[in-house]
Amino acid sequence: MNSRKKIGILFLDEIHHVNHFITTAIELSKHCDVHILTYPDTHLYLYKTLKRLDGANVVIEQLTTAPFRALTDKLKGRKAPRKGFWIKKNLPYMLKTFDALIFTDFFHRYFLKARGDKPTPRLIKITHGTPGRGYSFKPQLLDFDLHLLPGHFYQVALKKRGLLKEAHALVGYPKMDAVPETKSLKLFKTSKPIVLYNPHFSPPMSSWHTMGIQVLEYFYHQTEFNLIFAPHINLFHKVGGDDASIIDKKFYDCEHIYIDLGSSHSVDMVYVNKADIYLGDVSSQVYEFILHPRPCIFINTEKVAFKEEETYRFWKSGEVVETVSELDTALKKRTKNFSKYRETQEQITAQNYYTEDESTASERAANAIITFLDKT
Repeated sequence: MNSRKKIGILFLDEIHHVNHFITTAIELSKHCDVHILTYPDTHLYLYKTLKRLDGANVVIEQLTTAPFRALTDKLKGRKAPRKGFWIKKNLPYMLKTFDALIFTDFFHRYFLKARGDKPTPRLIKITHGTPGRGYSFKPQLLDFDLHLLPGHFYQVALKKRGLLKEAHALVGYPKMDAVPETKSLKLFKTSKPIVLYNPHFSPPMSSWHTMGIQVLEYFYHQTEFNLIFAPHINLFHKVGGDDASIIDKKFYDCEHIYIDLGSSHSVDMVYVNKADIYLGDVSSQVYEFILHPRPCIFINTEKVAFKEEETYRFWKSGEVVETVSELDTALKKRTKNFSKYRETQEQITAQNYYTEDESTASERAANAIITFLDKT
């Protein structure tokens, strides 16, 4: 390195973003001054994860929003400040202090506009989740100075759409470096096959809004499976999200149903590693599940003609159903059906995640950032 760079990582979201940047931050901190820029809070999961991964060199910097905005956020019951107001309050400091800013989401426009024609801070994009849905192909990707890509699929798909920056690096999936390899967690009294129901939060694509309660009722009344209901964390935690009171107490009391609406286990791959069968719709979490090939079932509540749609590529890895009756049939035939999908799951994983034997994704990500900053 030419000189020790100062790098800020923006964390203004729920905990499901943490594992996508945390190990890259730790690797960068071996050579750079790294600050995670966030809002005042206990941030228990963030601190706990840094400690577990020996990230003592990473600074967590809690910056306040404007006093009036803090008051209105409190009155409205907001845990996190509204991003735009928080950014505007702290923008001069961040622009002046950091050589680069790293984002896992698309709220970079404030920085892009304020930076103007100046070369710094460089704006760097790390993917949040495994790319594939339409969200992964926003034109705003071209605003960033450097893209870090998890695999060849995304690289090719971006190039095809004219969204691949010349400055990009194929690094792999740093989340794999962040989550524990194994974690014993006793959820059920029996050893019945475990189904993970993982609906997305975005209507109309999410199965929850049209069939979710029907799915819970189906598992409540059957005796063959245990069920983990762990939806995308934003389904009930996002501002304006669904009201969890719709979930009847009987589901919580049922010994073969385990419900987690947003704890740390819903983001650290514990459930995808523990389950035997995946049940979902459009959440990219299925890509993490098929790292170890197993039966998958997808709910197509909108009756989407998905077979030729690249943004529904994950549905190639399992059966697609439209009703609870079809779900029952798919579960009964899961072993026989899986033989048709194992090879496809393995191919998708190879396309999704770039790997090298001699380095981790986080090491490659940090090296790519440092190399880019030294050259520019």
